[in-house]
Amino acid sequence: MTLFISHIHEDIRQSRRTKRGATTAPDKVPRGLHKEYTRMEKIQLPDPMPVSMTIGETMERRTSYDHGSNQGIIPLETWGTLLGLALKRREGSHKRNYPSGGALYPIETYLIGNSIEGSRPAAFHYNPTAHALEKLWDLPSDLNLKDLAPKPDTLHFSAIIVFTAVWKRSSAKYGDLAYTHGLLEAGHMSENILLVATALSLNTRPMAGFNDGLIATILDLPELEQSVHSIVLST
Repeated sequence: MTLFISHIHEDIRQSRRTKRGATTAPDKVPRGLHKEYTRMEKIQLPDPMPVSMTIGETMERRTSYDHGSNQGIIPLETWGTLLGLALKRREGSHKRNYPSGGALYPIETYLIGNSIEGSRPAAFHYNPTAHALEKLWDLPSDLNLKDLAPKPDTLHFSAIIVFTAVWKRSSAKYGDLAYTHGLLEAGHMSENILLVATALSLNTRPMAGFNDGLIATILDLPELEQSVHSIVLST
């Protein structure tokens, strides 16, 4: 790390430690919240199944630059295990299988793709309490999934998992520090997805180079909810 970057890092850490921008007393900020699209069709996912691969074996996963098919349909049982083991809310608790600053869970999970069994190409929101996909709407007929993550040209996928940050959910308590917390949480969630996907023999690749504007349009995101990370996925 250069001296310049080191100083910038220290300045940011010190300024955010003051919780500048916090608006609510820490004990008044609700924990464990998530969005819920109550008016949309809900696809109940099967309970997650045990996986046979050891944690050591999943850690040997490799990112491929040229893999998969953009035509494969992924069964609901597979989606149930993938999302259930990685992201589901624990029974009788507001907690999930990954850390979150203050247990405020500002990161939401969406799916965009062609690979949901029993559904036309569509956009979905994952509800971690109901362990269900909430179908938002069908995708435009002229949409090319490749436009959502255009690089590299050789990469093909049938779905993209998008993590978005609802900043106000944690900034109410942590102010500017919520930005760091949100990115860290998305990283924890991403690693869970990648490890479980490896155990399920799915092809995945984390993609920071996604098309922010197009994803925001497809998901109809409000101004203060922004996509922060994505994972492309194929059979």
